[in-house]
Amino acid sequence: MTVPKNQQPLHLVWDWNGTVLNDFEIILRSTNDSFTDHGLAPITADQYRTQIKMPIRAFYADILGHEPGDEEWEALDATFHKYYVAYEREARLSDGLPDLFREWSGRGHSQSLLSMYHDDKLVPVVRHHGIDRYFELVQGTKPPRPARKGLHLRDHLGRLGVDPARVVLIGDSPDDAAAAASVGAHAILYSGGFAAVPSLRTAGVPIVDSLAAAVAMIDEVMAGAAGAEAG
Repeated sequence: MTVPKNQQPLHLVWDWNGTVLNDFEIILRSTNDSFTDHGLAPITADQYRTQIKMPIRAFYADILGHEPGDEEWEALDATFHKYYVAYEREARLSDGLPDLFREWSGRGHSQSLLSMYHDDKLVPVVRHHGIDRYFELVQGTKPPRPARKGLHLRDHLGRLGVDPARVVLIGDSPDDAAAAASVGAHAILYSGGFAAVPSLRTAGVPIVDSLAAAVAMIDEVMAGAAGAEAG
């Protein structure tokens, strides 16, 4: 017997930085330490949250007031990652984790983790936090890195063999919502990550202030999608 589509298991894709990993302070510190090394003025948390955009090079262009050349960009990026790798294990999982992972799996659904962070750095730190066992796939980026998260998400879902229409991505930036829309998936945005709420509102998807609320909203999002499809 074929299971009706609305009764089939769902797949949840978790974003890493700022969503699963509560690392905003680490990111900001690494950015400002890198800027100091390059003779640049530090930025505030409000500046970061208000101006953050993807690709990250575009964010740097806004902060610097000019488009960084390849050499300048590579130097800034390398220095940032030097500090981030030194600090990242100070970060903790966001509130509600890993209980939410266990509860979601217990409902008979699947989940994975997708990040634009380098794969060779992402996998060990996910393992360090003891959560790799909850995911069907943990995937970061490998050279050449995709320019947009949507391309990365398409590859991710292809590897998993899941129907994008049954996928919800929980992230913390408008770029996460754009990535989901580009492949026909759904998105819920978490306001406790990197981007300011006014920026999140531009994505036109639900916004929540906790990951528990995000997971609780999934059934509502899928019901709304089913209603729209039926209409």
